[in-house]
Amino acid sequence: MGDVRGRFRDDLAHHPAPPLGDLVERAMVQGRRLRRRRRLAQVGAGGSALVMLVVIGLVGGPLGVGTGDDGPPGGMNVGSLGGRVDTTTPSPAGTTDGFVDDAGGKPGGALNPAMSPTPSTTVIDTVRIGAGPGGELLTATPQGALELLTRLLPKGKTGGYASLQSSGAGPGMPYVQLHLDRGEGPGMLRLSVYQDRLGDNPAPGTVELTEVPDNCVQNEMVTVYHHDGLQVDVMISTCLFWEGKGTSPAPPALSVDEAIAIAANPTWGTRIPAELVRSGAKNFASLARSNG
Repeated sequence: MGDVRGRFRDDLAHHPAPPLGDLVERAMVQGRRLRRRRRLAQVGAGGSALVMLVVIGLVGGPLGVGTGDDGPPGGMNVGSLGGRVDTTTPSPAGTTDGFVDDAGGKPGGALNPAMSPTPSTTVIDTVRIGAGPGGELLTATPQGALELLTRLLPKGKTGGYASLQSSGAGPGMPYVQLHLDRGEGPGMLRLSVYQDRLGDNPAPGTVELTEVPDNCVQNEMVTVYHHDGLQVDVMISTCLFWEGKGTSPAPPALSVDEAIAIAANPTWGTRIPAELVRSGAKNFASLARSNG
């Protein structure tokens, strides 16, 4: 038996192992690409299955229509915590059949991978992710996420608050939407917090830009990777989505740089400061009552 093993070992020595080259790296990139597309599908499902859409001061009419009352606290500058933002959201200007919703089909349609445009993702920047918040932390809620988001936004009027359903997301991974009017009419943006423990995410601070042609709801998505498998996605839309009524054109609510600053804020996480959760529960009480 020893002679057989010896001859087998000698024979293998004459045939060196084939070089792996970049197979491992390519496999990791492919894995990230598949996960990114899965994430797009997960957050994209929110448009066709919009849930818990309750606007502060909701009146009879299309969902997403506000009354012009003062909204929750908001920030004057990106990255700051404080200030106040007014809230108004106009009625839809009508549907536009030329737009597709974030499910990849006609407005209000279901997810159809065959019809979905192919996203293009590139690494565009690297930012520093600061230390996370201290003190008392609670599981992130949609209301808490909206509270933090409105504090980080540039000055403007906000409305159209919604909590969207993201398939595959777990506790502490909110997916929210709002409208921001900076003087040129309201634009829509969405933010999601997602965390996995697979360990093959890009380095913390990596910034990716995903562009989805012909998709006005997910036209551009900025992704900032944080520590411990956390990623924050900010979706910049070029339309407003009206549940059951399709979409209507709208200006982008943020620039890519502004979206990066918001997504890179170290306060984001599956657990956020208790003050944000409690203030969000108060300022977005109608949204909370729509849950369940």
